[in-house]
Amino acid sequence: MHSNLPLDCASTILDCLEHYAARQADRRAYTFLADGELDERVLTYGELQQRARQYGMHLRSKGYSNQAVLLLFPAGLDFIVAFFACAYAGAFSVPANLARNSHHFSRLKHIIQDCGAKAVLSTPTLTQVIHSGLAAAGLNEADIDVLHEPTNTLAIEETWPLPQPDQLAFLQYTSGSTGEPKGVMISHGQLMANERAIQQSVNMPEHLTGAGWLPQFHDMGLIGTTLQPLALGGHYVFMSPLHFLQKPLRWLQMMSSYQAAFSAAPNFALELCTKALQAEHIEVPQLGKLTTIFCGAEPVSIESVSKFEQRLAKAGLPNLTVKPCYGLAEATLMVSGGLAPSNARSLALNRDALAAGRVERHNSERNNTSPIAIACCGLPVQDHCVRIVNPDTLQVLDSGQVGEIWFSGGSVASGYWKKPSETEITFKARTACGQGPFMRTGDLGFLDNGALFVTGRIKELIIFRGRNIYPHDVESTLTQASPQLGHGLAAVFASDSETGPGVVAFIELPRRSATANLPAYAALASMLRTAVAQAHDLQLRDVYFIAHGKIPRTSSGKIQRRNCAALYASREIDIHPNTVYSTRIEHNLTPQS
Repeated sequence: MHSNLPLDCASTILDCLEHYAARQADRRAYTFLADGELDERVLTYGELQQRARQYGMHLRSKGYSNQAVLLLFPAGLDFIVAFFACAYAGAFSVPANLARNSHHFSRLKHIIQDCGAKAVLSTPTLTQVIHSGLAAAGLNEADIDVLHEPTNTLAIEETWPLPQPDQLAFLQYTSGSTGEPKGVMISHGQLMANERAIQQSVNMPEHLTGAGWLPQFHDMGLIGTTLQPLALGGHYVFMSPLHFLQKPLRWLQMMSSYQAAFSAAPNFALELCTKALQAEHIEVPQLGKLTTIFCGAEPVSIESVSKFEQRLAKAGLPNLTVKPCYGLAEATLMVSGGLAPSNARSLALNRDALAAGRVERHNSERNNTSPIAIACCGLPVQDHCVRIVNPDTLQVLDSGQVGEIWFSGGSVASGYWKKPSETEITFKARTACGQGPFMRTGDLGFLDNGALFVTGRIKELIIFRGRNIYPHDVESTLTQASPQLGHGLAAVFASDSETGPGVVAFIELPRRSATANLPAYAALASMLRTAVAQAHDLQLRDVYFIAHGKIPRTSSGKIQRRNCAALYASREIDIHPNTVYSTRIEHNLTPQS
């Protein structure tokens, strides 16, 4: 299908900006709601082009062409200008999370040392905070040049050397959910290949309006929501993640007020909105213009999707608006999305068969265990290829078998920054019969009628007594087992000890749980163990109750199960005050200090 959009032939994102700035200079490209509701900050196509070129010239004059430039901004328009300025300057940007504590500054130190950045772009008000934080993390202040957007007007050159498709556009550092963050090298051509793939997955029209709140430094927030509307000459309205978390219904109101056609969000955002809408007196914003909300998570909960859609159906939300998708930084972003031809939202599978690596539909007459629902993550994006491969034998598997998801096509990144051996393993894989090269995702899944279903991560898969146990499946059972937990967060992982291998659970408690007593936790732990044993035929060796907000997460909110396992092994656990956790199942519950 050929759509005849400027995006179809664009070599870089600057081609799109140049095209639309010449034709609709006064049209809004971005609107930032500084207070999450009414305080508009507007950037037109003409203003973005002018400011980014000025900033780009400034960077070139400082000698930062072909250099790594770190972007450290609060949510807002300044980040967008800086990103395009780096492209105009021929530099490659490194979007990063604005640090809030010593742990975050340590991560920033790792990123700066890894990519060799000598310049940080930020706002004037943050200069001292950045210098102080990096100095405390062990970086010399003199080694880092914190730059701001120039206030003086520079004469812009008439002919501007735009980057080539194979030139590095930015480094997207991985979240670190399964190890140290690595810099994924994304070229301008790979970025545009994925923007086209996203557009084609749901046939996005030109000049559409998007709305969102995802962090701009995150791959889905940057590529999927911030850049996608501009690539189509559209308008993106957004707020900060904090304003969304403070009041989730702001997101719905924003989409309604600006008649947005698309957005993107993880599971928890749908759940927060559904919970907030349970109050009968709340007037639900009208959402009839929405056609797509991409939902990416690990994994996508079809229950969360269904409850959200059912609650908002009266607000005019079209059926099947929420579209589960799958992607990762190594693929630039999207691997699969949109709806499969059958519009199948999920499959109810035999839990025991899935544990053995087989895909079998659940039959209540033959199966005693409850089914497991796996969300359909749509069709693989156009002009790309997905294969399901046995990660050990490298044999390509047939439909109906679970294996590692391998991906190839124009969106696949160039590799990991200065990590040739890891790049060779991940990005240059070949099947047993020589097909390739493919990018190995490290994720498990299967194909059914051409659509992709994702089951979990290889590194986090728990193999217990010959069965494959998916941590998120057990975590779902734990968080839904008791109203006392408020459907909070859980982390499940395998750990060896002097008594042999076992499975451990961290349970994050609600904020207001400091008054609970030890017997209450003993009873709760017993109930949780029973629920897991019944649903998964699995005995939890340890159940820890953890203070709210203390289960390790990445900057994008993913559970760091390997970090949890390390904390468990070292006993460096931030336990909840007054009570603590249940110890091994063969011992009595004892408090810890």
